[in-house]
Amino acid sequence: MTRKCVCLCLGAALLGSSGCTTALKQAYYGVRGAAGKFYEVKVVDPNVLAGYESVDIKPFTNGLGPRVPSSVMLEVNDDTPRIITESSLFSSGDRVLRVSGTVIHYTGKSGLMGSVGSVIGGAEECVCRVQLHDDATEELIGEAVCWGSVKSAVRRGAGELGIGVGKGVCAWLSERLPPDVKSQRRDGSG
Repeated sequence: MTRKCVCLCLGAALLGSSGCTTALKQAYYGVRGAAGKFYEVKVVDPNVLAGYESVDIKPFTNGLGPRVPSSVMLEVNDDTPRIITESSLFSSGDRVLRVSGTVIHYTGKSGLMGSVGSVIGGAEECVCRVQLHDDATEELIGEAVCWGSVKSAVRRGAGELGIGVGKGVCAWLSERLPPDVKSQRRDGSG
């Protein structure tokens, strides 16, 4: 084979593989859906968090005004309590942990432009500053930045972002609860 032919074959292989990589990534993001992450600002003491039996999730507020679509706020406020409740980390009891939050950053585009943006590496994102307070004393127990992100070209929009924020808050609470308390609560024995 000539040098020119080898270069042409290598170029075609690289070009084809980059398209396959993009397709594989989009398939993964489409199946996974929204991702939820957190960064702790004020670390929660696991033993203090374990003392709370129930949780009261207040509606998150919009710190950015009209830049955040009302549909995103609606989904964040629907999905966050649902995901935390489904996690079985808290049930009912006298000692109540209050969860509140504010949307502090939002990026997203809907329709064709949003889909094209996600294929070339863009993501929809909703970032919230979340606080945990003792419901009776108002004492700040912990604070984190929790966010949802969506990289899929097909699974996008407010609903996915709401799920992502809920996953981020739930991951934070789950990581901070002591493992024995977490397993007792999920098993229904504690």
